[in-house]
Amino acid sequence: MLVLTGKAVEGDVLTAVEVIPKSEIQQHVWGQYKKDVRYQFCSSETGNDMIFEPLPSHRSCSYKVRLEDIGRCLRCECVVTDMFERSSQPAYAETAPILPGIPRIDKLEIEGRGFHTNLYAIRGIYSGGKEGRSRIQWLRSMVGSPDLISIPGETGRMYEANVDDVGYRLVALYTPVREDGVEGQPVSASTEPIAVEPDILKEVKQKLDVGSVKFEALCDKDRSPKKVIGLGSLERRILEVNRKRIKVVKPGSKTSFPTTEIRGSYAPPFHVELFRNDQHRIRIVVDSENEVDLLVQTRHLRDVTVLVIRGLAQRFNSTSLNSLLKLEA
Repeated sequence: MLVLTGKAVEGDVLTAVEVIPKSEIQQHVWGQYKKDVRYQFCSSETGNDMIFEPLPSHRSCSYKVRLEDIGRCLRCECVVTDMFERSSQPAYAETAPILPGIPRIDKLEIEGRGFHTNLYAIRGIYSGGKEGRSRIQWLRSMVGSPDLISIPGETGRMYEANVDDVGYRLVALYTPVREDGVEGQPVSASTEPIAVEPDILKEVKQKLDVGSVKFEALCDKDRSPKKVIGLGSLERRILEVNRKRIKVVKPGSKTSFPTTEIRGSYAPPFHVELFRNDQHRIRIVVDSENEVDLLVQTRHLRDVTVLVIRGLAQRFNSTSLNSLLKLEA
């Protein structure tokens, strides 16, 4: 007699076990004359659990149930050969139709070079039936802190980092979901702390050493959401920053003097915001009544500008950007 141990579920291991009669004679014959036991696992045809086809590479007593087995029945055939080269009639053990396993994700990892300008991708091995709409959420984690900060809108398998990620670990939380909606346990993976891209880091350090910097930018004075921005609607601005304050100046012309539009210190609630859908735009917020959106020519210049401002404002931050940039305070 042959039985199968294990569950008829994807991912489980089935093992064929021979059941020997407990009589002393039968036990003696089995132990004394058994020479070889051959196994063959077979799979039923789709839609017909009465016809079985051998699985050529599965001739041991154990079999790990696979994704393609779902909905099929499995059978193990066993033939015993004795010392006299006589073979027994095949003994069989069959399963019920294989069920999908609980969704799970294994070997989850994040691929990427580790700089704030890089693209990061999440990789893992899914099991548990056919994958449905699994959920992914990217987060940030400060080194040494258990808190996770969700990154709004970042729910895809790839994530493009930016200067807001500098000093943080990127964390991807993956919740496996089967096509019928059954959820598995969430699994996370994380990176090492994100570093500033070397060329940008060098430029930022040079400007911070000087301590007083001017950047050229453009300002759109009409911020109506229905307005299509064109070059004709943009005006030139000078962004002046030093260790004590920040200032946005409208340059003078033949008919007007320079005008300071925004001026303030780095004390809270001062901050600089990025726009994920616009790599050229930044928002400088001095307080609830003083803020300005500026446009710069390239993402490189945006990153340099933001990092220099945050570096100069570091004494008001709980975590010094200078330490993240590996600068001496």
